[in-house]
Amino acid sequence: MTCCGGCASARRATVGRVPTLCPPSPPPPVVERALRRGGNPSRIGAARQWCRRQVQARWEFVRRAARGPGEARDALLLQAKGATAAAVAWWLAAWLLPPTVTAFATFTALLSLQSTVYRSLWDSVQYLGAMALGTVGAAAFGSTAGVHVWSVGVLAFIALLGARLDLLGRQGAQVPVVALFAFAGGGGEIDYIGHLVAAAAIGMGCGLAAHLAVAPSPHTDTARQLTADLATRTAHLLRDLAGTATDGTAEVDSEEDWAHRCEDLAARAARTRAAVDREEENTRLNPRPPWGHADGALPRCHDTIGMIERTATHIRSIARALPYARRAPDAMRILRAYAELLTVTAAALEYLDPPQGPEDADKLRARVEDAMRRYRDLTVAIRRDRHDAPGEWPVYGTALTEAVRIVEEIERTWARTEEMADAG
Repeated sequence: MTCCGGCASARRATVGRVPTLCPPSPPPPVVERALRRGGNPSRIGAARQWCRRQVQARWEFVRRAARGPGEARDALLLQAKGATAAAVAWWLAAWLLPPTVTAFATFTALLSLQSTVYRSLWDSVQYLGAMALGTVGAAAFGSTAGVHVWSVGVLAFIALLGARLDLLGRQGAQVPVVALFAFAGGGGEIDYIGHLVAAAAIGMGCGLAAHLAVAPSPHTDTARQLTADLATRTAHLLRDLAGTATDGTAEVDSEEDWAHRCEDLAARAARTRAAVDREEENTRLNPRPPWGHADGALPRCHDTIGMIERTATHIRSIARALPYARRAPDAMRILRAYAELLTVTAAALEYLDPPQGPEDADKLRARVEDAMRRYRDLTVAIRRDRHDAPGEWPVYGTALTEAVRIVEEIERTWARTEEMADAG
Protein backbone atom coordinates (compact mmCIF):
# COMPACT_ATOMS: atom_id res chain seq x y z
CA MET A 1 0.00 0.00 0.00
CA THR A 2 1.47 3.41 -0.97
CA CYS A 3 1.37 6.45 1.23
CA CYS A 4 -0.08 9.79 0.31
CA GLY A 5 2.05 12.53 -1.28
CA GLY A 6 2.20 14.47 1.97
CA CYS A 7 3.80 11.51 3.71
CA ALA A 8 6.38 11.17 0.90
CA SER A 9 7.36 14.83 1.14
CA ALA A 10 7.55 14.57 4.91
CA ARG A 11 9.97 11.64 4.58
CA ARG A 12 12.16 13.56 2.16
CA ALA A 13 12.25 16.47 4.62
CA THR A 14 13.30 14.24 7.51
CA VAL A 15 16.13 12.28 5.92
CA GLY A 16 18.65 11.35 8.59
CA ARG A 17 16.18 11.78 11.39
CA VAL A 18 13.91 9.30 13.09
CA PRO A 19 11.09 8.57 10.64
CA THR A 20 7.58 9.30 11.74
CA LEU A 21 4.63 6.97 11.20
CA CYS A 22 2.08 7.70 8.52
CA PRO A 23 -1.32 8.74 9.76
CA PRO A 24 -3.71 5.79 9.81
CA SER A 25 -6.05 5.45 6.87
CA PRO A 26 -9.71 6.08 7.71
CA PRO A 27 -11.91 3.01 8.22
CA PRO A 28 -14.44 2.01 5.56
CA PRO A 29 -17.72 3.95 5.71
CA VAL A 30 -19.74 0.96 6.93
CA VAL A 31 -17.35 0.26 9.80
CA GLU A 32 -17.09 3.97 10.58
CA ARG A 33 -20.85 4.27 10.89
CA ALA A 34 -20.97 1.14 13.10
CA LEU A 35 -18.27 2.53 15.38
CA ARG A 36 -20.03 5.88 15.54
CA ARG A 37 -23.19 4.11 16.68
CA GLY A 38 -21.29 2.19 19.35
CA GLY A 39 -20.97 -1.04 17.38
CA ASN A 40 -18.03 -3.39 17.18
CA PRO A 41 -16.81 -4.71 13.80
CA SER A 42 -16.10 -8.14 15.29
CA ARG A 43 -19.62 -8.26 16.71
CA ILE A 44 -21.06 -7.19 13.39
CA GLY A 45 -19.14 -9.99 11.68
CA ALA A 46 -20.32 -12.49 14.29
CA ALA A 47 -23.91 -11.34 13.78
CA ARG A 48 -23.57 -11.80 10.03
CA GLN A 49 -22.16 -15.28 10.49
CA TRP A 50 -24.98 -16.16 12.88
CA CYS A 51 -27.58 -14.95 10.36
CA ARG A 52 -25.85 -16.90 7.60
CA ARG A 53 -25.85 -20.07 9.72
CA GLN A 54 -29.53 -19.64 10.52
CA VAL A 55 -30.42 -19.25 6.86
CA GLN A 56 -28.32 -22.28 5.93
CA ALA A 57 -29.94 -24.34 8.71
CA ARG A 58 -33.45 -23.42 7.52
CA TRP A 59 -32.54 -24.19 3.93
CA GLU A 60 -31.11 -27.56 4.95
CA PHE A 61 -34.32 -28.23 6.92
CA VAL A 62 -36.42 -27.59 3.81
CA ARG A 63 -34.12 -29.78 1.71
CA ARG A 64 -34.40 -32.67 4.18
CA ALA A 65 -38.18 -32.25 4.18
CA ALA A 66 -38.26 -32.43 0.38
CA ARG A 67 -35.83 -35.35 0.23
CA GLY A 68 -38.19 -37.92 1.75
CA PRO A 69 -40.27 -39.00 4.77
CA GLY A 70 -38.75 -38.17 8.10
CA GLU A 71 -38.75 -35.83 11.05
CA ALA A 72 -38.13 -32.71 8.93
CA ARG A 73 -41.04 -33.42 6.59
CA ASP A 74 -43.34 -34.16 9.51
CA ALA A 75 -42.39 -30.87 11.18
CA LEU A 76 -42.93 -28.85 7.98
CA LEU A 77 -46.22 -30.61 7.34
CA LEU A 78 -47.34 -29.88 10.90
CA GLN A 79 -46.65 -26.18 10.39
CA ALA A 80 -48.66 -26.15 7.17
CA LYS A 81 -51.55 -27.97 8.85
CA GLY A 82 -51.43 -25.54 11.78
CA ALA A 83 -51.64 -22.50 9.51
CA THR A 84 -54.51 -24.02 7.54
CA ALA A 85 -56.46 -25.11 10.62
CA ALA A 86 -56.02 -21.71 12.28
CA ALA A 87 -57.28 -19.86 9.19
CA VAL A 88 -60.31 -22.14 8.76
CA ALA A 89 -61.15 -21.96 12.48
CA TRP A 90 -61.03 -18.17 12.43
CA TRP A 91 -63.27 -18.04 9.34
CA LEU A 92 -65.87 -20.36 10.86
CA ALA A 93 -65.82 -18.58 14.22
CA ALA A 94 -66.14 -15.15 12.56
CA TRP A 95 -69.11 -16.43 10.59
CA LEU A 96 -70.94 -18.17 13.45
CA LEU A 97 -69.90 -16.44 16.68
CA PRO A 98 -69.43 -12.94 18.11
CA PRO A 99 -66.07 -11.28 17.36
CA THR A 100 -65.11 -11.32 21.05
CA VAL A 101 -64.35 -15.07 20.93
CA THR A 102 -63.00 -15.40 17.39
CA ALA A 103 -59.37 -15.45 18.47
CA PHE A 104 -60.05 -18.31 20.89
CA ALA A 105 -60.94 -20.62 17.98
CA THR A 106 -57.60 -19.92 16.29
CA PHE A 107 -55.72 -20.48 19.54
CA THR A 108 -57.46 -23.80 20.19
CA ALA A 109 -56.80 -25.02 16.63
CA LEU A 110 -53.07 -24.54 17.13
CA LEU A 111 -53.19 -26.06 20.60
CA SER A 112 -54.83 -29.27 19.37
CA LEU A 113 -52.16 -29.87 16.73
CA GLN A 114 -49.29 -31.86 18.23
CA SER A 115 -46.54 -33.90 16.64
CA THR A 116 -48.55 -37.17 16.56
CA VAL A 117 -52.21 -38.09 16.20
CA TYR A 118 -52.18 -39.84 19.58
CA ARG A 119 -50.68 -36.78 21.32
CA SER A 120 -53.17 -34.48 19.60
CA LEU A 121 -56.17 -36.54 20.72
CA TRP A 122 -54.87 -36.96 24.26
CA ASP A 123 -54.00 -33.28 24.64
CA SER A 124 -57.41 -32.33 23.27
CA VAL A 125 -59.12 -34.50 25.87
CA GLN A 126 -57.02 -32.95 28.62
CA TYR A 127 -57.77 -29.48 27.28
CA LEU A 128 -61.50 -30.20 27.39
CA GLY A 129 -61.14 -31.14 31.03
CA ALA A 130 -59.18 -27.96 31.78
CA MET A 131 -61.75 -25.88 29.93
CA ALA A 132 -64.61 -27.50 31.85
CA LEU A 133 -63.00 -26.63 35.18
CA GLY A 134 -62.19 -23.09 34.09
CA THR A 135 -65.64 -22.28 32.69
CA VAL A 136 -67.46 -23.80 35.67
CA GLY A 137 -65.40 -21.66 38.04
CA ALA A 138 -65.98 -18.53 35.96
CA ALA A 139 -69.73 -19.17 35.76
CA ALA A 140 -69.95 -19.82 39.51
CA PHE A 141 -68.13 -16.61 40.45
CA GLY A 142 -69.93 -14.59 37.78
CA SER A 143 -73.38 -15.57 39.01
CA THR A 144 -72.58 -15.03 42.69
CA ALA A 145 -69.74 -12.62 43.44
CA GLY A 146 -69.47 -10.61 40.24
CA VAL A 147 -66.31 -9.17 38.74
CA HIS A 148 -64.22 -7.43 41.41
CA VAL A 149 -60.58 -7.23 42.29
CA TRP A 150 -60.92 -9.69 45.15
CA SER A 151 -63.08 -12.13 43.14
CA VAL A 152 -60.55 -12.18 40.29
CA GLY A 153 -57.79 -12.97 42.79
CA VAL A 154 -59.76 -15.73 44.50
CA LEU A 155 -60.78 -17.28 41.18
CA ALA A 156 -57.18 -17.19 39.95
CA PHE A 157 -55.98 -18.88 43.16
CA ILE A 158 -58.58 -21.67 42.88
CA ALA A 159 -57.89 -22.12 39.18
CA LEU A 160 -54.16 -22.43 39.82
CA LEU A 161 -54.89 -25.15 42.36
CA GLY A 162 -56.97 -26.97 39.75
CA ALA A 163 -54.12 -26.67 37.27
CA ARG A 164 -52.04 -28.99 39.48
CA LEU A 165 -54.27 -31.99 38.79
CA ASP A 166 -52.16 -34.79 37.30
CA LEU A 167 -54.98 -35.90 35.00
CA LEU A 168 -54.75 -32.65 33.06
CA GLY A 169 -51.06 -33.09 32.31
CA ARG A 170 -49.54 -30.26 30.28
CA GLN A 171 -52.96 -28.73 29.72
CA GLY A 172 -53.42 -27.98 33.42
CA ALA A 173 -52.04 -24.49 32.79
CA GLN A 174 -55.13 -23.78 30.66
CA VAL A 175 -57.46 -23.90 33.70
CA PRO A 176 -56.58 -20.40 34.96
CA VAL A 177 -56.30 -19.10 31.38
CA VAL A 178 -59.84 -20.17 30.48
CA ALA A 179 -61.24 -19.17 33.87
CA LEU A 180 -59.84 -15.65 33.77
CA PHE A 181 -60.65 -15.23 30.08
CA ALA A 182 -64.28 -16.18 30.66
CA PHE A 183 -64.61 -14.27 33.94
CA ALA A 184 -62.71 -11.04 33.27
CA GLY A 185 -63.52 -10.89 29.56
CA GLY A 186 -67.17 -11.92 29.67
CA GLY A 187 -68.11 -11.28 33.27
CA GLY A 188 -68.82 -14.96 33.82
CA GLU A 189 -72.07 -14.69 31.82
CA ILE A 190 -73.51 -17.95 30.56
CA ASP A 191 -74.01 -16.66 27.01
CA TYR A 192 -70.39 -15.58 26.73
CA ILE A 193 -69.15 -18.87 28.18
CA GLY A 194 -71.31 -20.74 25.68
CA HIS A 195 -69.77 -18.80 22.80
CA LEU A 196 -66.33 -19.46 24.26
CA VAL A 197 -66.96 -23.20 24.41
CA ALA A 198 -68.30 -23.14 20.84
CA ALA A 199 -65.18 -21.32 19.63
CA ALA A 200 -62.97 -23.88 21.35
CA ALA A 201 -64.96 -26.71 19.79
CA ILE A 202 -64.57 -25.16 16.32
CA GLY A 203 -60.84 -24.74 16.77
CA MET A 204 -60.35 -28.23 18.13
CA GLY A 205 -62.41 -29.75 15.34
CA CYS A 206 -60.40 -27.92 12.67
CA GLY A 207 -57.10 -28.92 14.23
CA LEU A 208 -57.95 -32.60 14.58
CA ALA A 209 -59.54 -32.73 11.13
CA ALA A 210 -56.37 -31.31 9.57
CA HIS A 211 -54.23 -33.80 11.50
CA LEU A 212 -56.32 -36.81 10.54
CA ALA A 213 -56.68 -35.74 6.91
CA VAL A 214 -52.89 -35.63 6.42
CA ALA A 215 -51.57 -37.75 9.27
CA PRO A 216 -47.80 -38.00 9.76
CA SER A 217 -46.45 -41.19 8.27
CA PRO A 218 -45.19 -43.74 10.80
CA HIS A 219 -41.57 -44.44 9.93
CA THR A 220 -38.49 -45.77 11.68
CA ASP A 221 -35.65 -44.31 9.62
CA THR A 222 -34.80 -41.50 12.04
CA ALA A 223 -34.89 -43.75 15.11
CA ARG A 224 -32.80 -46.46 13.46
CA GLN A 225 -30.22 -43.98 12.18
CA LEU A 226 -29.84 -42.34 15.59
CA THR A 227 -29.48 -45.75 17.25
CA ALA A 228 -26.90 -46.91 14.70
CA ASP A 229 -24.91 -43.69 15.19
CA LEU A 230 -25.02 -44.23 18.94
CA ALA A 231 -23.64 -47.76 18.57
CA THR A 232 -20.87 -46.50 16.26
CA ARG A 233 -19.91 -43.85 18.80
CA THR A 234 -19.75 -46.52 21.51
CA ALA A 235 -17.43 -48.68 19.39
CA HIS A 236 -15.12 -45.68 18.86
CA LEU A 237 -15.15 -45.08 22.59
CA LEU A 238 -14.04 -48.67 23.23
CA ARG A 239 -11.18 -48.31 20.75
CA ASP A 240 -10.06 -45.06 22.39
CA LEU A 241 -10.15 -46.85 25.71
CA ALA A 242 -7.94 -49.57 24.24
CA GLY A 243 -5.43 -46.89 23.23
CA THR A 244 -5.50 -45.46 26.73
CA ALA A 245 -4.87 -48.90 28.20
CA THR A 246 -1.66 -49.45 26.25
CA ASP A 247 0.30 -46.23 26.03
CA GLY A 248 -1.96 -43.39 27.07
CA THR A 249 -1.74 -41.69 23.68
CA ALA A 250 -5.47 -41.77 23.05
CA GLU A 251 -7.29 -38.54 22.49
CA VAL A 252 -8.67 -38.48 26.02
CA ASP A 253 -6.59 -39.88 28.85
CA SER A 254 -7.84 -38.57 32.19
CA GLU A 255 -10.48 -39.94 34.48
CA GLU A 256 -12.40 -36.66 34.43
CA ASP A 257 -12.46 -36.55 30.62
CA TRP A 258 -13.60 -40.15 30.42
CA ALA A 259 -16.37 -39.38 32.88
CA HIS A 260 -17.41 -36.48 30.65
CA ARG A 261 -17.39 -38.68 27.54
CA CYS A 262 -19.45 -41.36 29.25
CA GLU A 263 -21.94 -38.75 30.46
CA ASP A 264 -22.15 -37.39 26.93
CA LEU A 265 -22.83 -40.90 25.61
CA ALA A 266 -25.56 -41.39 28.22
CA ALA A 267 -27.11 -38.03 27.28
CA ARG A 268 -27.10 -39.00 23.60
CA ALA A 269 -28.70 -42.30 24.53
CA ALA A 270 -31.46 -40.44 26.39
CA ARG A 271 -32.11 -38.20 23.37
CA THR A 272 -32.17 -41.22 21.08
CA ARG A 273 -34.63 -42.98 23.37
CA ALA A 274 -36.87 -39.90 23.28
CA ALA A 275 -36.78 -40.01 19.47
CA VAL A 276 -37.70 -43.71 19.50
CA ASP A 277 -40.54 -42.98 21.92
CA ARG A 278 -41.86 -40.32 19.53
CA GLU A 279 -41.79 -42.80 16.66
CA GLU A 280 -43.62 -45.37 18.77
CA GLU A 281 -46.23 -42.81 19.74
CA ASN A 282 -46.65 -41.90 16.08
CA THR A 283 -47.85 -45.43 15.32
CA ARG A 284 -50.73 -45.22 17.84
CA LEU A 285 -54.19 -44.30 16.50
CA ASN A 286 -52.57 -43.32 13.21
CA PRO A 287 -54.80 -44.00 10.18
CA ARG A 288 -51.75 -44.47 7.96
CA PRO A 289 -50.01 -47.86 7.97
CA PRO A 290 -46.45 -47.94 9.35
CA TRP A 291 -43.45 -48.06 7.06
CA GLY A 292 -40.39 -50.19 7.54
CA HIS A 293 -41.87 -52.74 10.00
CA ALA A 294 -42.10 -50.26 12.86
CA ASP A 295 -43.51 -52.88 15.22
CA GLY A 296 -40.20 -54.80 15.15
CA ALA A 297 -37.61 -52.09 14.53
CA LEU A 298 -38.54 -49.79 17.39
CA PRO A 299 -38.36 -52.45 20.15
CA ARG A 300 -34.92 -53.42 18.82
CA CYS A 301 -33.91 -49.78 19.07
CA HIS A 302 -34.98 -49.75 22.71
CA ASP A 303 -32.93 -52.90 23.42
CA THR A 304 -29.87 -51.40 21.75
CA ILE A 305 -30.18 -48.12 23.67
CA GLY A 306 -30.45 -50.01 26.96
CA MET A 307 -27.33 -52.00 26.09
CA ILE A 308 -25.40 -48.82 25.28
CA GLU A 309 -26.50 -47.11 28.49
CA ARG A 310 -25.19 -50.05 30.50
CA THR A 311 -22.04 -50.19 28.38
CA ALA A 312 -21.34 -46.53 29.17
CA THR A 313 -21.40 -47.43 32.87
CA HIS A 314 -18.93 -50.27 32.28
CA ILE A 315 -16.62 -48.02 30.23
CA ARG A 316 -16.56 -45.43 32.98
CA SER A 317 -15.62 -48.08 35.53
CA ILE A 318 -12.81 -49.34 33.29
CA ALA A 319 -11.52 -45.79 32.81
CA ARG A 320 -11.32 -45.35 36.57
CA ALA A 321 -9.34 -48.59 36.97
CA LEU A 322 -6.81 -48.15 34.14
CA PRO A 323 -4.67 -45.38 35.73
CA TYR A 324 -4.07 -47.62 38.74
CA ALA A 325 -3.38 -50.64 36.56
CA ARG A 326 -0.62 -48.81 34.66
CA ARG A 327 1.17 -48.13 37.95
CA ALA A 328 1.45 -51.82 38.78
CA PRO A 329 4.82 -53.53 38.12
CA ASP A 330 5.15 -55.37 34.79
CA ALA A 331 1.72 -54.11 33.75
CA MET A 332 2.25 -53.27 30.08
CA ARG A 333 2.14 -56.85 28.83
CA ILE A 334 -1.17 -57.43 30.58
CA LEU A 335 -2.55 -54.09 29.42
CA ARG A 336 -1.61 -54.75 25.80
CA ALA A 337 -3.56 -57.97 25.91
CA TYR A 338 -6.40 -56.13 27.61
CA ALA A 339 -6.40 -53.49 24.85
CA GLU A 340 -6.74 -56.28 22.28
CA LEU A 341 -9.75 -57.57 24.23
CA LEU A 342 -11.37 -54.14 24.07
CA THR A 343 -10.62 -53.84 20.34
CA VAL A 344 -12.21 -57.21 19.61
CA THR A 345 -15.21 -56.19 21.72
CA ALA A 346 -15.58 -52.99 19.66
CA ALA A 347 -15.46 -55.08 16.48
CA ALA A 348 -18.17 -57.36 17.87
CA LEU A 349 -20.36 -54.34 18.55
CA GLU A 350 -19.87 -53.18 14.95
CA TYR A 351 -20.70 -56.63 13.58
CA LEU A 352 -23.83 -56.65 15.75
CA ASP A 353 -24.97 -53.74 13.54
CA PRO A 354 -27.78 -52.59 15.80
CA PRO A 355 -30.66 -52.14 15.69
CA GLN A 356 -31.48 -54.25 12.62
CA GLY A 357 -29.11 -57.06 13.57
CA PRO A 358 -25.97 -58.62 12.05
CA GLU A 359 -25.74 -59.21 8.32
CA ASP A 360 -23.17 -61.96 8.92
CA ALA A 361 -23.96 -63.85 12.13
CA ASP A 362 -20.91 -66.09 11.72
CA LYS A 363 -18.51 -63.12 11.89
CA LEU A 364 -20.27 -61.77 14.94
CA ARG A 365 -20.12 -65.17 16.64
CA ALA A 366 -16.41 -65.42 15.86
CA ARG A 367 -15.76 -61.99 17.40
CA VAL A 368 -17.73 -62.80 20.53
CA GLU A 369 -15.95 -66.14 20.96
CA ASP A 370 -12.58 -64.45 20.37
CA ALA A 371 -13.37 -61.87 23.05
CA MET A 372 -14.38 -64.55 25.57
CA ARG A 373 -11.23 -66.54 24.80
CA ARG A 374 -9.06 -63.48 25.35
CA TYR A 375 -10.84 -62.84 28.63
CA ARG A 376 -10.12 -66.35 29.85
CA ASP A 377 -6.47 -66.15 28.73
CA LEU A 378 -6.04 -62.82 30.52
CA THR A 379 -7.49 -64.21 33.71
CA VAL A 380 -5.07 -67.16 33.60
CA ALA A 381 -2.10 -64.88 32.83
CA ILE A 382 -2.90 -62.54 35.70
CA ARG A 383 -3.09 -65.38 38.19
CA ARG A 384 0.05 -67.04 36.77
CA ASP A 385 2.10 -63.85 37.05
CA ARG A 386 0.89 -63.29 40.62
CA HIS A 387 -1.06 -60.15 39.68
CA ASP A 388 -3.91 -61.53 41.76
CA ALA A 389 -2.25 -60.26 44.90
CA PRO A 390 -4.51 -58.32 47.28
CA GLY A 391 -3.08 -54.99 46.13
CA GLU A 392 -3.36 -55.66 42.39
CA TRP A 393 -6.29 -57.99 41.76
CA PRO A 394 -9.04 -55.44 42.56
CA VAL A 395 -7.71 -53.22 39.77
CA TYR A 396 -7.30 -55.94 37.15
CA GLY A 397 -10.40 -57.75 38.35
CA THR A 398 -12.57 -54.64 37.90
CA ALA A 399 -11.25 -53.99 34.39
CA LEU A 400 -11.72 -57.63 33.33
CA THR A 401 -15.17 -57.96 34.85
CA GLU A 402 -16.44 -54.78 33.18
CA ALA A 403 -15.01 -55.84 29.80
CA VAL A 404 -16.65 -59.26 29.88
CA ARG A 405 -19.93 -57.64 30.92
CA ILE A 406 -19.83 -55.56 27.74
CA VAL A 407 -19.33 -58.74 25.70
CA GLU A 408 -22.26 -60.36 27.53
CA GLU A 409 -24.41 -57.31 26.79
CA ILE A 410 -23.64 -57.75 23.09
CA GLU A 411 -24.55 -61.44 23.30
CA ARG A 412 -27.87 -60.74 25.04
CA THR A 413 -28.80 -58.02 22.56
CA TRP A 414 -27.95 -60.35 19.68
CA ALA A 415 -30.11 -63.11 21.13
CA ARG A 416 -32.99 -60.69 21.69
CA THR A 417 -32.71 -59.43 18.10
CA GLU A 418 -32.89 -62.97 16.75
CA GLU A 419 -35.93 -63.73 18.91
CA MET A 420 -37.74 -60.67 17.55
CA ALA A 421 -36.79 -61.59 13.99
CA ASP A 422 -38.11 -65.14 14.45
CA ALA A 423 -41.33 -63.83 16.05
CA GLY A 424 -41.83 -61.37 13.20
